Amino acid sequence: MALVVSPVLRADWKTELNAHLGRNPDYPAAWNFLTAEIPRLQGDDKQAAAFILPFLAARLEDKTAERDLVADYFETYLDNYPDFGFLEDYAVRGLLNVWAGWERAYPLLHDLSLLSYSRTPPTGLPASVDIGLELLNDAFYRVSLGPYVLEGGFWPKGFHILTIPLSGLFNRSDVYEFTVDLKAGDLIVRKPVRLQVDIADIATPGPAPRDMFAPRPSTAPARPIEEGEISLYIDGKLVLKSRKIAPRSAGFTFPLGGPLMQGQKPYMPPPTNDPMTMGGVDVLSALALAYKAFKDLVSKKPPKPVPPSYQKVSVLSFAYSRTTSAGRSVSARASLSLPPARGSILKDQAPI
Repeated sequence: MALVVSPVLRADWKTELNAHLGRNPDYPAAWNFLTAEIPRLQGDDKQAAAFILPFLAARLEDKTAERDLVADYFETYLDNYPDFGFLEDYAVRGLLNVWAGWERAYPLLHDLSLLSYSRTPPTGLPASVDIGLELLNDAFYRVSLGPYVLEGGFWPKGFHILTIPLSGLFNRSDVYEFTVDLKAGDLIVRKPVRLQVDIADIATPGPAPRDMFAPRPSTAPARPIEEGEISLYIDGKLVLKSRKIAPRSAGFTFPLGGPLMQGQKPYMPPPTNDPMTMGGVDVLSALALAYKAFKDLVSKKPPKPVPPSYQKVSVLSFAYSRTTSAGRSVSARASLSLPPARGSILKDQAPI
């Protein structure tokens, strides 16, 4: 009788990692173990491992690996911390020291979305499109399309609106990549902003087939019925009768007077003591009225301009007319969207 021995269950990856990060840490062994283990991890475990790897690269003084792993974590999980409470205290202190510097410096650009304004016309192609974005830290920025620099300046951390010109982008369906370079201290991060343009012609339905036995419509203009009579009989008994009489012009006119004074009735004679013509105003009363009018004018300040309200959307669509290669005008619809793109730290950092 053969004995079947169950395989030994592999220890949890957190326990094995802590064994390499004890009081006498073996960082090369921890690095080799975690880089081999992370492809098999999922969900929160994968995020925790991705958070620890830059710390191990920093301990091994591998600046290139540390930089790439930090950018990969920020672009995947933003600035959210995972659960790393399973680590030993001395490992946690080193981990937080490494990430504190990166969190203060990394100019993370995230939450890109198209902005739809209430004033956006439903038809016709716009000259530009606004993209809303969030910036984690202060940074100098430069926006370019290929070799052409569109704009640049300084962005404080928070919400910003990037205006992208659309001139010449509606000739065909394509993806146009704009480049946003962000410089914070000695760090330069490049974030692609991809704008996808989809153009489709709208098929217009042809005329409905005409019944060959139906009478042809009269080409003479129909005249409205001005006068006539309709009678409804049931069993020879009149139950309803309606008559329409054509309107006739009146034989006389009733003249209307000019504007009425305040309190005057249209059927009463005008007052003889018109305050604008008969009465007088003394100098003190005139000065008092002028002062009151000036005071009202100064106190009524113009309202502050209200910023336009917008809505974050994933797709913007516009209907317009375009001319085909055959010279025929057709109705078309253009849709704009933002495919996701990941930022990276430039290795050869040229000045912005």
